[in-house]
Amino acid sequence: MANQRKFIYLDHNATGIPVPDEVLKEIAKWTKNGFNPSTDSKYAKDAKELIEKAKSDILARCGVSSLTHKIIFTSGATESNCFIIRACVTAFAKKIKSKDLIPHIVVSSVEHTSIIECVNKLVEAKEAEATFVRPTIIGNINPKDVEAAIRPTTCIVCVMFANNEIPVINNVRAIAEITRKKQVAYHCDCVQVFGKFPIKVAEFGLDSISASAHKFCGPKGIGISIISNQLIEEYGLVGEINGTQQNGLRGGTENVPGIGGTLVAYELAHKNRDKKNTHLLNLRRHMIELLKANFNIGKYENYALQSEQKKVQDFELLFLGPQDERFCLLNTLLLAFCKNTRRPFCNIELKRALDAKSIIVSIGSACNTSSSHASHTLVAIGAPQVVKQGVIRVSMGDSNTKEEVEKFVAELVKCVKKQVEKEIAIKAKEISQNQP
Repeated sequence: MANQRKFIYLDHNATGIPVPDEVLKEIAKWTKNGFNPSTDSKYAKDAKELIEKAKSDILARCGVSSLTHKIIFTSGATESNCFIIRACVTAFAKKIKSKDLIPHIVVSSVEHTSIIECVNKLVEAKEAEATFVRPTIIGNINPKDVEAAIRPTTCIVCVMFANNEIPVINNVRAIAEITRKKQVAYHCDCVQVFGKFPIKVAEFGLDSISASAHKFCGPKGIGISIISNQLIEEYGLVGEINGTQQNGLRGGTENVPGIGGTLVAYELAHKNRDKKNTHLLNLRRHMIELLKANFNIGKYENYALQSEQKKVQDFELLFLGPQDERFCLLNTLLLAFCKNTRRPFCNIELKRALDAKSIIVSIGSACNTSSSHASHTLVAIGAPQVVKQGVIRVSMGDSNTKEEVEKFVAELVKCVKKQVEKEIAIKAKEISQNQP
């Protein structure tokens, strides 16, 4: 299917494409079967069984079962994230029963905007206090900083598995050991890794996780929450959306077509997963080699958090995030084209130029591309303006090919040179006009 596309799609962290035919057929099948799974009609039996199978199979892939964990289908990871944070805050507030104490949240400052904004709203409403843990300049969260931020009133820690912009994977095991020792719930946004490799929830020590089906080429509008029974029972969690469905944790008639499509997409995503991951890693390595062959490569530490920049090239390319691929999201590169003469390099102009060549990339988080403000992730790692304005994110999927990577880099080189040469031409014209 990839070879039939008339464009090169390198924005899989925003949404995974193409949606497989098997997924589309499953969605159509359950759309035609319009029975409500909450009814006691014998014709609703198949829908009920589908939902139970989806829960059972996904939990099993995550190394747990319904004996120890609940799986809840939501409208997306945004709802899943907001639900667990708000539910924990509400439950914890009832538990401490004090007007002088309010629940406290520890959250990394590079979380997805759904978490950042949810926490900010709770703080603004004086329903919670929060400590935002800053990352290192490569974007990862130091577990010791998480531990230092935990208070006696901390009810939940939120640190994502892998960042959606900077291709960095956090040490979630170490963070989980800390939260377990401190008896604090640990919620982990797993959106960017769910479907790329199995998330062993209990083995990693995660109390709750969130995911979105469309990230692994499933239907949009379906999210996944997996929560330990222990957390539900000890905190006394209740649903934010009232109703009897899904153990009372998320009311409303289940989206049966979406759940059916999600299950098929999830199974397909994990089919030959090791081979697919090797393919993605090889594409990433090949892209890095080609970029290094065509651009001056700089070091981000020469830019980050410096009151006075160390000597840098007039124009160079930075690879943001960890350089050790063991700690990298294997399908993603965050590139920054830094121009230190005249006008800074413009990533918006570069994106438009690539769009004109039918090449799709991102200039930041999928939720920030329409915003005039810099990505909160780039702010958190101390990126100066010259870096922020030159960032593009390239995220590959299982369907991308080596030929697509090579064509992308070739067109990228042309687009970058055109923008840089235009600035040189403008400068030369100004010099000539100012001469007597």
